[in-house]
Amino acid sequence: MTLGDLSAGLGGPADLRALAGVRDAADVLLVGGATVRDESYPPYPGGPERRAARAAKGLAPAPPVAMVTRTGALPAGHPLVADPARPPLVITAAADADRVRAALAVHPAGPVADLVVAGDATVAWPAVLTALAARGLTRVSCEGGPRLAGELLAAGLVDEVFTTIAPALVGGDGPRLTVGAPSGRHELALVSALVHGDELLLRYVRATASR
Repeated sequence: MTLGDLSAGLGGPADLRALAGVRDAADVLLVGGATVRDESYPPYPGGPERRAARAAKGLAPAPPVAMVTRTGALPAGHPLVADPARPPLVITAAADADRVRAALAVHPAGPVADLVVAGDATVAWPAVLTALAARGLTRVSCEGGPRLAGELLAAGLVDEVFTTIAPALVGGDGPRLTVGAPSGRHELALVSALVHGDELLLRYVRATASR
């Protein structure tokens, strides 16, 4: 869900802390290209304490951001491709790979971005997960947008869902949590429900998965 086409402004402090907790348990943060552009998505934002805590758990101090894109288009100065010392992962299909490489090449971090090409006309998600696992990245946190979430749901690759009910009503024609996934019900099982002020933070697993 969005407010003014952005997710910022919906969740409160508890939602942000929960998001930080999910990020700090992940090996890689998976984000769609439109979300990267619209939200000015940066590299992992955790400071020294969060990085040290990750390292103490045997994780890399900062998980990479993996952008899924057909164009590679980002505005000049975008934080995700501004620092060659912190290049992103970029995921695309073979049909779009040359265009994505050319678009990234104009940014400081673009030439050193780690490009994962999986699938021919469209991204093949099992191949993506295999490529990520080969890099030691097995805990994948998908942070949106809804079309990317829909692709993962359609491929049967969603294991857990974290959602926050914010104490506000927002009008407009915003999309569902997933776009493009097969219609019908996808059963989930509630694992935890946390109340913080007027916010409700929910964690679900697939109903067929072990809790």
